Amino acid sequence: MGCILHFVGREADVESLVALSPVEPYSVWRRGVPRTSRPNSRSATTSGLSLMVSAAEFEELELQQADAIQFLSAHSGVLKTMSEVSGVERATLDFGIAMRDVIVQTDHFPADLIAALAAAGCSMELTQFPTGPKAKNLKRYRKALRAGQLRR
Repeated sequence: MGCILHFVGREADVESLVALSPVEPYSVWRRGVPRTSRPNSRSATTSGLSLMVSAAEFEELELQQADAIQFLSAHSGVLKTMSEVSGVERATLDFGIAMRDVIVQTDHFPADLIAALAAAGCSMELTQFPTGPKAKNLKRYRKALRAGQLRR
């Protein structure tokens, strides 16, 4: 799902975040309100919003990085202000990438990306997603977990 910027906190002032946002938020949530409309959906334990920074695919980390550098550079000042909004505990740029079938997975992040993150008051994380057969196995695992066939 590409690269997403999250502003999160237990008491984050969501209205201020939405008002400041340089783009339409990808997702907005409030503590105590269910995150989805599904029956028995858990209530959010935090408040915040997410912004889509790059729609590049999981396998396109370099494109995600280029999009992120451009986004952070274009909106650095307002993103820094958003990271300082009342109640915001963290502002994190999350790169969604494919879990590769290797013994050790190493990914590189250029210095200009790190500098742009620092200027915007943001941290970074990398989330690996299974693809191909691994994704199918994960779906079967989740289904079995929900059916109570596996213990947590």
